[in-house]
Amino acid sequence: MVKKTHPSSKEIEKIIARADEHEQNYKRVLADYQNQDRRFKETQTQIVKFANAVLLEKILLNLDSLEMAQNHLHDAGLEMVIKQLHETLKTEGLQLIESDGKLFDPLTMDCLEVVPGKKDHVISTLTKGYYLFDKVLRPAKVNVGSGEK
Repeated sequence: MVKKTHPSSKEIEKIIARADEHEQNYKRVLADYQNQDRRFKETQTQIVKFANAVLLEKILLNLDSLEMAQNHLHDAGLEMVIKQLHETLKTEGLQLIESDGKLFDPLTMDCLEVVPGKKDHVISTLTKGYYLFDKVLRPAKVNVGSGEK
């Protein structure tokens, strides 16, 4: 007959300590997994969000041409097409960077020339800039005032 022995209190303490250690390891691994999963989903969202960036940049070149033509022609039909195109691009996350008369911002604007005018303010916008969601897709190309009249 086999004699049953009960574990000593030291052995019980060791078993409890190992169980606690395993539980802490499990929690750490679970937290790492959840963080990795969250990062993966955020990356996927960003990829989908900005997948059209190259196409939108090409469309903006065409929009620039249409707007230049409109400046010379002043055609009501062309104005309607430009407005529709702006609305379509807006639904895709495109937003105009306001620059005329604003303080020059090197993060959203490229200075092409320094001209007489109010110091460090945009005197004229040569090419409109756009945000794609919260990132600059294309900086505005501007002339900036030198402070001379």
